[in-house]
Amino acid sequence: MGNYSPFWGWLTGALFLLLGLWMLLYSMTIKLSHRHRILALSGLKPNMKVLDVGTGRGLLAIAAAQKGADVSAIDKWSGWDLGGNGREAFEQNRLAEGAPGIDLYDGLAQDMPFPDETFDLVISHFVVHNISGRKERERAIAEMVRVLRPGGTLAVSDIKNMSQYRKFLEENGFQTRTYSFYHTFPFSKLIIAVRTPVGTGRSIC
Repeated sequence: MGNYSPFWGWLTGALFLLLGLWMLLYSMTIKLSHRHRILALSGLKPNMKVLDVGTGRGLLAIAAAQKGADVSAIDKWSGWDLGGNGREAFEQNRLAEGAPGIDLYDGLAQDMPFPDETFDLVISHFVVHNISGRKERERAIAEMVRVLRPGGTLAVSDIKNMSQYRKFLEENGFQTRTYSFYHTFPFSKLIIAVRTPVGTGRSIC
């Protein structure tokens, strides 16, 4: 056996410590400012009808409601979620931040209970990558599109599979732009997709 250098042990420990501090800082402060960046890039305006898909504890939905939007939020909450997500946690956060009432729905991103062309803005943050299978992820994106009004905006923030989402949207008549963020944990990207008016692009099946 070769000589073991304590340097590598110290280096590994330091890296894990930095990652832990970064994750803690993101969860405590960075994500609260980053959500406003997402909403600004999404073109959020007061009185817009907004849907937050996979809302969890309401990070984006609450901020959008504070800015005067008419917000609905949907998630498939489960009792075993280690993150403590649920309607109760959502409502506690909403009340703590003094946000107006938000309509909450229980359901999957792939099968949402809303009529076609209901919302001006559909947002989703760190959600779609959790869906297993390429077809199911595309089905979720297609559902977000279905409930989006012509000329509306879809904003998808995620940590992977972004080229898949962008290709799917562009092949179906959307104009997209992508932003990269290196202050989030993990690194993330944001796709802003604008739905072309009826008759100018292909529909998503």
